[in-house]
Amino acid sequence: MNQNLFVYGTLLQPLTTQIGSYLRGHSELLGEAYVPGRLYDLGHYPGLWYDIGSTKRIIGQVFRLSTADEVLKELDRYEGIDPTHPSRNEYRREEVLVTLNGQSVYCWCYVLNHPPDGLPEIFCESYLDYLKGREAHQDFLGKV
Repeated sequence: MNQNLFVYGTLLQPLTTQIGSYLRGHSELLGEAYVPGRLYDLGHYPGLWYDIGSTKRIIGQVFRLSTADEVLKELDRYEGIDPTHPSRNEYRREEVLVTLNGQSVYCWCYVLNHPPDGLPEIFCESYLDYLKGREAHQDFLGKV
């Protein structure tokens, strides 16, 4: 199983969330990376629409998971992944092509499960830049 995970939102370092602490306790940060696509504001957190053909890039981080099966199971719960009703999920976990240190690598990533029609786009490449001054997002981060 792929041990790499690309994160772009509430799991980013240096954000201090309970689930982020869990991730960092069960992985090694490999570095900053990016994927082609667009970010959208879902009210309290972002969602990624992965698009291999996009000229836009979304900056995030890649972690190497120590026990991928166990960590991904926990992250699936956090992301609301219900394998019995996949069409109802806000996100899906899939392997995406990521650029890390100039190299292309496949990583697990939580991407939007449905087209982002009507959602406000985040025009920053990095969620950390967008987060500044966004009270609803900061309040949410204080709860997770």
